[in-house]
Amino acid sequence: MAIHAHGIGPRHMPQRGARIWRRWWFWVIIAVFVIAVAAIAWIGSRALAAKAELEAAQVQVGKLKIEASAQKFTKLSATLVTLKGHSRAAVKLTSDPIWRLAEGVPVLGNNLTVVRKLAAVTNDVVIGTVAPLVDVASGLTPASFAPVNGALNLAPLVKAVPAVAAATKSLDSVSTQIAAIDVDGTIRQVSAAKAKLSRLVSSVSPLLDSANTYLPLLPVFLGADSPRNYVIAFQNNAESRALGGTALSFATLTIDKGKIALVSSVSAGFDHFEHYSDPVIPVPDGVEALFGGALGRFIPNATVRPDFVTAAQIINENWKRQFGTPVDGVISIDPVALSYVLRATTPITLTSGDILTPTSLVPLLINGVYQRYNTGNDVKDNRSQDVVYGEAVAATFAKLSGGPLDPKLLIAALLQGASEGRLNYWSTKPAEEAVVAKAKVFRSLPVSDSSTERIGVYFQDNIGSKLNFYLNQKVHTGQAVCRADGRETYRVGVDLMSTVPANTKLLSPSILGNWKAEKVKQGVQRMFVYVYAPPGSQIAGATVNGAAVALDAQHDETYPVARLRVSVNPGATVSMTVDITAAKVAKKTLEAQVTPMVNATTMMPTPLDCATVSGK
Repeated sequence: MAIHAHGIGPRHMPQRGARIWRRWWFWVIIAVFVIAVAAIAWIGSRALAAKAELEAAQVQVGKLKIEASAQKFTKLSATLVTLKGHSRAAVKLTSDPIWRLAEGVPVLGNNLTVVRKLAAVTNDVVIGTVAPLVDVASGLTPASFAPVNGALNLAPLVKAVPAVAAATKSLDSVSTQIAAIDVDGTIRQVSAAKAKLSRLVSSVSPLLDSANTYLPLLPVFLGADSPRNYVIAFQNNAESRALGGTALSFATLTIDKGKIALVSSVSAGFDHFEHYSDPVIPVPDGVEALFGGALGRFIPNATVRPDFVTAAQIINENWKRQFGTPVDGVISIDPVALSYVLRATTPITLTSGDILTPTSLVPLLINGVYQRYNTGNDVKDNRSQDVVYGEAVAATFAKLSGGPLDPKLLIAALLQGASEGRLNYWSTKPAEEAVVAKAKVFRSLPVSDSSTERIGVYFQDNIGSKLNFYLNQKVHTGQAVCRADGRETYRVGVDLMSTVPANTKLLSPSILGNWKAEKVKQGVQRMFVYVYAPPGSQIAGATVNGAAVALDAQHDETYPVARLRVSVNPGATVSMTVDITAAKVAKKTLEAQVTPMVNATTMMPTPLDCATVSGK
């Protein structure tokens, strides 16, 4: 029989499992655990939601780009509203008290801090950069740029200036914020998100900086504040010059509040301009000998040096001396660039019955008129040719302010002309010229950099003909280390191919040029070819049709220059090479800058065989 002491026995034994449930600290632990689990779940769900919102925002940014590229400007506002919704949601999801409290947790906290900051920066980009640009762009349509009362509508450009300035300032601030975000110790996904946002901002910043620099000049250039007067030079590259073509025709262009007018035109001939015994501007070192004293003495030869600043200064000085009228800048354009402009408008019918289109303008202006007006009376023929040329140019420019006009095609045409060196601009105002120089809207001597070696290849007619209409060009570039000292050899090869008809008697005297006086056969294209080597390099040798030729030591300032004179018979091809030894040991890409000719030059990278190199 069991004996139970007082108070002792199974009924009175301590029940630990039951009593622990009554302890207050136990419930605290449970509560903390539950709260922690709930908080982690809360943060995890919000992190996933924030990730989804940021990814959705990126989709909307891509959509904005597509709509802007397609000029669907009316859709931009709706897309921006959606984008704002996603970026704001991401900020809200990552900025509640629980999230901020969890940022103090070791390891996890830094990840949460970075995600919050990235969400905030993304929203700043949307509000401060994207929104102002969309506000301007959403009001843009082809109709918004359409001429009004004979003048280009400048209001969209004027409105865009402060918007782009605000967007640029915002993006600069964002760049600083992103750089300050510390991702040390964060997980790969978080650090990758920062890197992706940083790349996006870095890719956009240079574009916005450029727009903010150059955009304010456009309304000024188009006479928004006061009338602007320009000299426009038309380069005829059927008679090539190193910069493009002979400057045979000029006009005064006035732009007042977007209204464009060719006030007057004048040809370079008929004693309209003086022949000077001395250059009208200081001539760079070496240029006098290189171009036979042609630069600066007579305005058609302003383009013999492949640098537009030099040409513009010569034209401006001639204009002041001849007419006494100051101008705001000098513009040059060739017939090929003018034909690009016609893509943006409708065909133009001249009083001669000729119809100007993008395909008909070039053959008419630099070949057809010379064939048509061929009476044997040079003065009469030249005047007739000038009339057609002048009317064609005036009618084309009238379209710019009288419409109809497609602004997208016009902008594309101007950019193509500038990129090919066919359209150039120089300002007489130093402050403006400094900005223009940064924009590189004019052709200059080739400039190399740390990754690219740039060489110039330039052509010049040598018999005063218009035969370069019948010329095709190829430029080959090759490079290899062929020397014991490790310096590279660059080879520039040039092929000139004549398409002059076999029966040259079918061509007019204006096209054939001064072949008798120059003592060449009719139809022969005698050309100077100039190869500008990088400063510090050396010209090692040259060949023409495979035979080595001697070169005179020539230079243009710090550029060594190879000058070759060749004659290309009708239907024939002349090939030449120039070998250049690099200034120092360096591996660079080789590029060639070439005179913009009537027919585009074919560029061909070609392997270099060291066994054929001159002067190793």
